[in-house]
Amino acid sequence: MNEGCCGREVAEQSVDCVIKKMSSMFYEAALSDSTTQEAMRPGGLRLTEDSLKLVNLQPGWSVLDVACGAGATLHLLTRRFKCHAYGIDLSARILKKARAKLSGRSHENLAELIRADSEFLPLREGLFDAVICECSLSLFPNKLRALNKMVEVLKVGGKALITDVTLKDPTLKNAESIANWCLCVAGAETIEGYINLLERSGMKVLYWKDASDAYDWGSADPEQIRPLLGRIGYAVIIGAKP
Repeated sequence: MNEGCCGREVAEQSVDCVIKKMSSMFYEAALSDSTTQEAMRPGGLRLTEDSLKLVNLQPGWSVLDVACGAGATLHLLTRRFKCHAYGIDLSARILKKARAKLSGRSHENLAELIRADSEFLPLREGLFDAVICECSLSLFPNKLRALNKMVEVLKVGGKALITDVTLKDPTLKNAESIANWCLCVAGAETIEGYINLLERSGMKVLYWKDASDAYDWGSADPEQIRPLLGRIGYAVIIGAKP
C-alpha cells in the first residue's frame, strides 16, 4: 500500500495531509449515517450511468475508479457494463464498506479494491482503458499531480471521466476552511479551470457539459445551501490520452 505524502513522517503535519485526513474522516462519518445515499454526489448513479455511456465503455475493459467511496460506481461498472473495476480510496473504513457491498455477488471477481492516495497511484503505466473520478478531484490539494497519475496509468487512447463541483463564483475559493474543503467548495474550480487542468496533464478534452441541474436543492437544508445558491454548479468532463 502506498499512502503518498500521508505515509511520510516529514509531511504528516502538512496542510495537504490535514486536508486529506479531515476529508476522509468527514466522509467516513457521512457514510456511517444509514440515511445517506450510497452515491454521495449530485445526480447520483443516474448521472454516473449516463456519463459512462458517453465514454462508450466496453465489456472486459479495465476501469479505475479514483476515490471510489463505498463502491456504488464499482458495482455499476461490474454489473451493468461488465468491466474489470479497480477502486482506489484513502480510507480503510470506506473500503471496508465497498468490499461488503461487492461481496457475495456474481460479479465480485471483477472488482479489486486498493487503499492508496489518489495523488500517488501505486499502479503500473498504461494499465487502464478508462479512469473515473466523481466529485473527488475537488478534494485533492494537488489536482494536477492526481491528473498526471491518471494519465500515466491510462492506455494510449484511454478515456478519463471527471465529474465535480464547479465554481460559478470564484470568490468562494477564498474561504479555504477545512469544512469548505470537505464540502468540495474550497478546492473546486470553474469549468474552464478543470478543462485547463486536464489539458495541462496531457489529456485532450473530448466533451464537457454543465450538469448543474443534477443538484436536488429542494431536499437540502435551506440554511446550508443559501450561501451557495447560484454560486456553485456541477460539470461532466471527458478527456482522452493521446
